[in-house]
Amino acid sequence: MNTCLVRTSVQDGWKLSFHGVALLALFLGLSAVGCAGRDIYPDALSDSKVLVRQWTLASRYWGETSEAGDRGFESSNPILVGPSLVFGSQGKGLISIYPDTQQLRWVLPISGGVVSELTQSQGQIYFGGGDGFLYSVDSETGRVNWRYELRNPYVSRPTVDGGRVFVTSSDDTIWAFDAGTGKWLWHYRRRSGANSTIRGAAMPLADGTDIIAGLSDGFLVVLNREDGQLKWERKLSSGIKFIDVDAPAVLEKDVLYVPSYDGALYALKRKGGEVLWKVDVGGCRSVALDEQRVFLPGSDGTLRAIQKSNGKELWRFDLDSGVPTSIAQTDQYLVFGSSHQYLYALDRTTGQLVWRYHSGYGSGFSTAPLVDAQKKQLYVLSGGGNLLSFSFRTQPKARPRGRVDGYEFEVNP
Repeated sequence: MNTCLVRTSVQDGWKLSFHGVALLALFLGLSAVGCAGRDIYPDALSDSKVLVRQWTLASRYWGETSEAGDRGFESSNPILVGPSLVFGSQGKGLISIYPDTQQLRWVLPISGGVVSELTQSQGQIYFGGGDGFLYSVDSETGRVNWRYELRNPYVSRPTVDGGRVFVTSSDDTIWAFDAGTGKWLWHYRRRSGANSTIRGAAMPLADGTDIIAGLSDGFLVVLNREDGQLKWERKLSSGIKFIDVDAPAVLEKDVLYVPSYDGALYALKRKGGEVLWKVDVGGCRSVALDEQRVFLPGSDGTLRAIQKSNGKELWRFDLDSGVPTSIAQTDQYLVFGSSHQYLYALDRTTGQLVWRYHSGYGSGFSTAPLVDAQKKQLYVLSGGGNLLSFSFRTQPKARPRGRVDGYEFEVNP
């Protein structure tokens, strides 16, 4: 899981309980943004030329009541697996529906619900449960293939690569398992000296013989994928509080892009970790890339476009309130949510706001929207447990004699 809203403190051995963390998350999240939030774009509309809402479904109405109960802000992401849309709920567990008809396919009840993002590979869905287990679940039937007790309910989105599953837990442990059987292969545990940390963990990056992940002590570590031995590390934050590196590292052309929460966005050489440039804006969400730019969801409530070559800021967008999720990209737009109330679409070139959707007071988003390029759909799960569907539109293309061609849509690779 990867949320900027939740901040826990660990001092002199004192730790918050699971319920205490959940309540503190809600309190701090709402306190940070206020009850109603700002409205700095009063003229912004849900322009039907950009996105059109199709339907909204509340996850609490699916399936029988489970042991999970409602535990606050949702942290799962929707994923497409064949004809199904699968997402997690803290109140119900794992849910699979047919998005075209909004019909329930199956529900897997889990005590404590789903508290991480989902990853799917070869028909299996991997995620962390609120009961402290890492799960592998069959996407067709909803049956558990295997589970492993991590004894920590807060884990990153799993990485599946080369028949292995890699995951980081919020106690600064990086784990490796056999993807098919769940057999433990190794773990690397870091004894962090941080007194204060945000709740979350960085999704590991698998690159060749290496596993790369950030930790709450402000370090980025590179491990041997075979045995978990440390190869090298790089300190990315020198702050006093909330120095966590909870955003997954993104690799392109031998350059790693990774932010620390209260520190900066770094561009590092893949081999050795030499700093190429940095921007003094932190974050705990994955950056997005295009040919020339890095898009940074900032922990200061901004989204920024940064020049890849030198770290120069090209444009900045200020959210009404809250902090941004990770980003879904199309050829025209950057689509993302705020932790408080709004979904946004920006022109990817200029950063201009072209669409805004109000999700309801007291709600918000913690994970990126999902784009279905084939069907020109966008799905997103709100923090309140509502699954929303939108369809993309673009300006129609004129044809000879006044005829109008169909809408065009394309997703960035």
